[in-house]
Amino acid sequence: MMFNLKTTAAVAVLATFAGTTTWAQELGIADADYSLEALIEAAQKEGPLTVVDATGKIKVMAENFTAKYGIETTGVKLSGQDQEQIIQREAAANNVQNDVFNMSNLPSVTSQILPQGYGVSWFPPDLADETPAQYQNPAITSLNPWVWIYNTEVYGESCPIDNMWALTDEKWAGKVSMPDPLLRNETMFWFNQIETNGDDEMRAAYEDYFGEPLETDQASATAEWVKRLAENGVNVTRSDSDVGPIVGARGQKDPHMGFVSAAIFRDAAKNDYQMGMCLGIQPWLGQLTPRVAVIASGTKSPNAAKLFVHYMMSGEGMGPQLGDGKLATNINTEMPATEASGIGNHVDALHVTDSTTTGDDFDRLLDWQDFWTIHSR
Repeated sequence: MMFNLKTTAAVAVLATFAGTTTWAQELGIADADYSLEALIEAAQKEGPLTVVDATGKIKVMAENFTAKYGIETTGVKLSGQDQEQIIQREAAANNVQNDVFNMSNLPSVTSQILPQGYGVSWFPPDLADETPAQYQNPAITSLNPWVWIYNTEVYGESCPIDNMWALTDEKWAGKVSMPDPLLRNETMFWFNQIETNGDDEMRAAYEDYFGEPLETDQASATAEWVKRLAENGVNVTRSDSDVGPIVGARGQKDPHMGFVSAAIFRDAAKNDYQMGMCLGIQPWLGQLTPRVAVIASGTKSPNAAKLFVHYMMSGEGMGPQLGDGKLATNINTEMPATEASGIGNHVDALHVTDSTTTGDDFDRLLDWQDFWTIHSR
């Protein structure tokens, strides 16, 4: 469906913990001695294991892993920012309590967590032919789609806008709801990704919408769009769970547009929100945010931790999240028919993070936060 690049090589990531240099493939059994059978045997001598993700489905994943391998595993839900703080604090205290993180802020992982030795990335060698090369180093388990949505009860089958620049119009002043970008680093990273890798598309979208070339004193078309969006009185919420009812509640006359994860469509089906994706919106329907498997460098159960990473990277372990619209990076994994959003049919309309430029995303995080703060006052 979306993954067609394959490779036969996995690349290790170098990490440092407590003054000792460790290669990721030598955490637990070395890759030279690796086989899935050998890893299972070594892992079942260890435990217990604690695994962390930003979704409550990690608890189900942990239960399924325990049932499959007999290794006592506990799942813990923590936000992306909380995960970063926990893995750093536990490493500094040499007291690791959380063994595996499925982390949502790729730039933080590649620029801080791995280089400073708080965690390591390990990719299972036997899954190289099942995972596109760009998702192997670091080990990206899944992609979380975020999309622009509208109220279908009011607007029917067609989104009222077909261009992201429309969100900056006076018509939508105060009527765009989204999680506060200052609380969600992934949004700020996305702004920088667009500026770095998609600014030509943003500039072309402006000309398509307004009928004339963009003239701006900002550094990029993306910065001009972010500025106008912030100045248009965005209604910021704590999370996208709050956005769903604001956009999709029945009986509204003038509902908001919204920006949510595909998982909110599960809530929409359950709570009768009238929500639809803005199919055809230019330049992008939304963003794909990568989730990265990171093993805490000081884990007392390195082989069990590796086995859990294998479980996720095989696609099987991600099963509970696929029903929420997450996309596994393993090419042999299919979306369940019961997934509520249908996002699997629209992946090509989403902006994809370029892992080679995430260092710049991390470096410019504070710049974008300041930029948003100034223009949203």
